[in-house]
Amino acid sequence: MADVLVAVVGATGFTGRLTVAALRRRGVQVRAIGRNRQKLDALAGDDAGIEVRESAWDAASLADALRGCGAAVSCAGPFGSVGHPVIEAAVRARVPYTDSTGEQPFIRWVFEELAQPARAAGVPLVPACGHDYLPGDLGCALAADGLGPLERLDVVYAPESAAASVGTRVSALQIVAAGGVALRDGRLRTMRMGAVKRSVDVGWGRVRAGLFPAGEPLQVPRHVDVAAVYPYLALPGAMSPANPGAAAFGALLRVPGVRGMLERAARGGAEGPEGAAREARWSVHVQATARSGERRALLLEGRDVYGFTAESLSELALRMADGVDATGACAPAEVVEAAPFLAATGVTVREVAPEP
Repeated sequence: MADVLVAVVGATGFTGRLTVAALRRRGVQVRAIGRNRQKLDALAGDDAGIEVRESAWDAASLADALRGCGAAVSCAGPFGSVGHPVIEAAVRARVPYTDSTGEQPFIRWVFEELAQPARAAGVPLVPACGHDYLPGDLGCALAADGLGPLERLDVVYAPESAAASVGTRVSALQIVAAGGVALRDGRLRTMRMGAVKRSVDVGWGRVRAGLFPAGEPLQVPRHVDVAAVYPYLALPGAMSPANPGAAAFGALLRVPGVRGMLERAARGGAEGPEGAAREARWSVHVQATARSGERRALLLEGRDVYGFTAESLSELALRMADGVDATGACAPAEVVEAAPFLAATGVTVREVAPEP
C-alpha cells in the first residue's frame, strides 16, 4: 500500500488520529491536513509515512492540499460548522471522499446539493461512514435482500457506553437542536425526537430506544425499495432519546444562548473515551418488514465505536482509491458489498427473531 496516498482532514482530533493510525497499520501513506502546524507535526512525529499539510479553511486552499491523493477522509467536525469547504474541496480536486459525520442536515445537504457536481467531476462522495451510519445502511441492505418491496425498516443503534469525544458531544448538541426527518409513506417528513419508541434485544440485554435524526432515511431509499425508514437510538443515562423530555431538550437548545453555553461545556472534560468505555460493545438491530408481511431481523455487533469508525473510514478510503463503480453522492451500500465490508471491519452479523 506504500504507493497509495490518503488525505485525512481534521487529522489531529480524536477520531482523526485513530484514522491516521488505522491507515498506517495498513501500510498506507497519509497526508494529514489541518489548521495547526504544531499539532500536525506532533501527530507525524518521526513517521516518514505521514506528511503534514497546514491549510486555510476554504474550499480552494483545501483543494490544493487534497490534490494528488487517492482518497480523502474528513474527520473535521462539527460538520455543520466546518465540514462544507472540505467536501467542496474534494469535488474541486476530483478526489473520492468519505467522512465521519453523524449530522443529518449535513448528509442531506450533500445528497441534495453536491450530487450533480460530484457526478460531473467523476468522484464518489460517501458521507456518514463511521459508526454513524454505515452499520445501519449496510444492515438494511442485508435485511432487505430477497424480500421484495418493503413496508418498513427499523434501525436501532445501541452503544453500551455513552462516553463520547469532544467532537461528538458538540455535534450531538447541533443534531438535537436542528431536529430532522424520517421516511414515512415514501416521503421525508419532519420528526420529533423520541416521538416513537422501540424496544429490542441487542445481545447483552433489552434496550428501549427513541426516534432520532440519523442518516438511514436519506441513505437507504437510494438502494432499497422501502416506504418507511425509522432510526432509533438507545443510550444509557439521561440523554437517551427514549427518555421523557427528549423533544423538550431540543426546544431548549433553540433558545438564544443556551446551545452556545452547552457547547462550551461540551468542549471541556476528556477528549474522548478511554479504557473500558472505549472497548464497550455496540449493536445495531435492523428489522425489515416486507409489503407481503414477511419480516427479517439482523443484529450487527462490534466493540469500540471510535475504533470501528477509524477502521471503516480507512477501509472505504482504500477501496475508493483503488477505484469503485460509483460517482456522485452515494450511500455506503451503493459503493461496497455489505457483508464483506462489515467482515473486513470486524463486525459480526447474525439473524435474530423479529421483534413485534
